[in-house]
Amino acid sequence: MALEAINEIKKAEEKAEELIQEAMNNSKEIVKNASIQAEEEYSKTLSEANSKKAQIIAKAEDEGNSEAKPILEKGEKEVASIKNISEEKKNNAINLIVERIVKIHGNS
Repeated sequence: MALEAINEIKKAEEKAEELIQEAMNNSKEIVKNASIQAEEEYSKTLSEANSKKAQIIAKAEDEGNSEAKPILEKGEKEVASIKNISEEKKNNAINLIVERIVKIHGNS
């Protein structure tokens, strides 16, 4: 009878050890899966953030280009009008500058 009780206690201890080992294995698996899931969520969040960043940058560039376009066009028109000054106006401007230089230096 005592021997049976000892054997039952040994079996119960072995069963308890198996349960403990199984619980430890399960906990390791749970931690591993949680880590994998966390990494996947992090990657997904990072990817979404990068996508949103790219959209914001593209929108800002488009808005900047839209605002700059009329300014650039106006500048190009001004450059073209300066380049298209008639020869007569150029000669008048040259003569005016020469006259002023001569008057300043007293070589009239």
